[in-house]
Amino acid sequence: MANPNPMYLEQMPYSREHARAMFGGTDPKKLAFLIPNLVTDYGFIVTEFDKTIQSAEWSTAVSAGGGPTAFAYNATRGGTAQALTGATANDAVAIYRAQTFLDPNDNPFMIVRWKANAVTGFSFEIGFSDPKNDEALPGVSDVDTPTVENGVTDILCVHMDTNQTLTTAALVADGTTGSATKTDIGTYTPTADTYQTSILGVRDNFGFCACWDGDGLVGNRRYSVAQGPDGGVMVRPYALFRTRNTTQKTIDIDLICIGWERNG
Repeated sequence: MANPNPMYLEQMPYSREHARAMFGGTDPKKLAFLIPNLVTDYGFIVTEFDKTIQSAEWSTAVSAGGGPTAFAYNATRGGTAQALTGATANDAVAIYRAQTFLDPNDNPFMIVRWKANAVTGFSFEIGFSDPKNDEALPGVSDVDTPTVENGVTDILCVHMDTNQTLTTAALVADGTTGSATKTDIGTYTPTADTYQTSILGVRDNFGFCACWDGDGLVGNRRYSVAQGPDGGVMVRPYALFRTRNTTQKTIDIDLICIGWERNG
């Protein structure tokens, strides 16, 4: 069998240059596909939720009152992290990375695959932010006139709240520099009991997202916003869900991926 070790003398192993030497060209779509293997240029964390949630990696939060059930491993097909919002209006559940370690200068991104059994009287917020005062509340308090509160200074998120005038989803962003702004994500409302795939990416004062409702790409395009967390402000990924009426929502998350460029 040929000895693979000499390849390490030509390019940094498992890097972009290694991939380019193997496959040629610099097509960003091809490089994006290879990111999980390019370990010397990219960090990449995959959480499948196929076992007990590791508290050293993921923290959970619920609103006060005892109604919600926090995210925990659910031994269903393929395994999920499952939470129950409770049946009191504004009951909420959240999951967030235990470490705040992502710098927008390193172009972090996240992929979340999730579903809710009902979306009437419903709100969700998925994205990146610096830590909140209350992790069971959203960072965006008003999506109609974008307003960021709850101790958050830097955020990029997909936010939907049926209690607002805008009842469909928007990409909302704010940074230490600049002011909060949003881009409507078409007329996107998740389909109940159907897996959603939410992809968000952060740059210095810039953000983008793409959302799939089942297998359908919402709006057949990516959405972006000319604002976002400042470079140098550490953020972490999170997902928050709450009921806006007295119907309990069951939330399942079966995948969260986090990626970033290795720099410095």
